[in-house]
This record gives sequence, structure tokens and C-alpha cells, in this order.
Amino acid sequence: MTKADLLPRIIEILEEQHAVMLHALKESRENASGDETKSEGKYDTRATEAAYLAGAQQEQADKLEEGLHSLRSFIFPTFELTAEISLGALVETDLDGETEFFLLSPAGGGTTLDYLGCELTLLSPDAPLFQRLVGRKPGDMLEDPPLLLLGVE
Repeated sequence: MTKADLLPRIIEILEEQHAVMLHALKESRENASGDETKSEGKYDTRATEAAYLAGAQQEQADKLEEGLHSLRSFIFPTFELTAEISLGALVETDLDGETEFFLLSPAGGGTTLDYLGCELTLLSPDAPLFQRLVGRKPGDMLEDPPLLLLGVE
């Protein structure tokens, strides 16, 4: 299984998350303007709180939609086994005797899926681990978490 094989699954997972988010956003908007949140006094802030929630959910939905767009057009580069890690790298690591994989992706950070019987976690550019991995090579060791970098694809 290659990185290219992972991309459709990653997009599918993020599309499912986006659909759930849009459903929750719709409900929040309805709650913000519905009869249940109609103010019953000057200290009743249910409608205002529901509107804030809907606004935050809209921001998250927009961010996820942007990420999906960037993933659909992203071409994962190929890496030599000893190449420096950068965006698009699939990194094999050893964490306390367990093999874990990280995919440095333009979006979808925090998403996990199964890869070759191990956990694969997407890291987006704003993730501290993404930033600490960039420029490293197989054989390098990170301190916290204690990750031995085994390979890059």
C-alpha cells in the first residue's frame, strides 16, 4: 500500500467528518433562531450562545472544506529512503518498541487510520510534531516523544 492508495481513504474520512459537521451546523443555526431559544428575559442568552456556536462550527466546516480541496489537488512526492522529511512524507517511526506512521499532509491533522496493521496519523503543518520532523532523516531520534525515525517514503 502506497501513499497514493491512502489518499482516497483519507478524503473519504474527511468528507464524512465534513458531512457530520454540516449537519451539526444546520442544527445549531436552527437552535439559534428557533422557538426553544427565544429569550425569556434580559439574562437569557441561549440564542446568543447558539449563534456563537453556529459561527464557530461554520469556521470549522470552512476550514475542513479548504483542507479537502487542498488534498484533492495535492500530489504526494516520492522520497528516497534517506531523504529529508518534508510535506508529503510518510514517516515510519519506533515509539517505545511500537511502529507508528505519520503522514505529513497539507490538511486533516489528527486523523488516524490503519496502515499495514499499524496506526497512521496525519500531521498538518501547524502541528508541533510536523514542524519537528521537517528536515530530519531516518536514523534521527526525537526527544519528546521519544521517536526513532526508521524510514521515509
